[in-house]
Amino acid sequence: MEFPRKFYKDSELPFLWHYMMAIGEQNLPQQVLQPESLFEGKGEKLILEIGSGKGAFLCQYALDFPQNCILGAEWDAYCSNLTAKKIAKLCLKNAAVMRGDLFYFLRDLMPEASIDEVLMFFPDPWHKRRHHKNRLILKEGFLEQIHRVLKSGKRLFHWATDHEEYNRLALEAFCNFPNAKILEKNGATPTYGIETGFEKKYKKEGRKIYRSVIELSKTLDKA
Repeated sequence: MEFPRKFYKDSELPFLWHYMMAIGEQNLPQQVLQPESLFEGKGEKLILEIGSGKGAFLCQYALDFPQNCILGAEWDAYCSNLTAKKIAKLCLKNAAVMRGDLFYFLRDLMPEASIDEVLMFFPDPWHKRRHHKNRLILKEGFLEQIHRVLKSGKRLFHWATDHEEYNRLALEAFCNFPNAKILEKNGATPTYGIETGFEKKYKKEGRKIYRSVIELSKTLDKA
């Protein structure tokens, strides 16, 4: 059984949106999202960062590429609030953060062919076996939703983790996905030259970093 979910803008933080379960609410209107409405400015491209954490990569990308928009997806309330505050402090009109379960956000609200590029850096590996079901990239139907919302052509999925097992399983998932091709395996450089907060921390600790670039192909629209 699924609970209904409600999408709404935060009442205090203008760059923060929520897609959360609305337990007890009835007859919620079906919502159709216009991605450009999430931002104060318009962008040539729309980038999705899955698990934006405290917003280090997201804010730096928005500063470096003001012509594009970047949307961070984050479940943790503290991190999403902190990111929204950073966006406001830096006066970024091309960045926003969505707090909620990304799978349902993509499935229920995100229009087909609306995203140019996807980033997923250092997701929670959910170490305990009973929690493995929470590994988003391995969730049934997740890659199908990513493929659906990507625009036509050859689109990139940037992946990074320090967790060897999760990395192996994720790359296997991409290898088994019919529309995916691994372009760089485990040795890619930081995306756009930007290191995340976790990456800096893990490098200091001497951990091995696995970075890959995956191409997701989608049939071009017919004229």
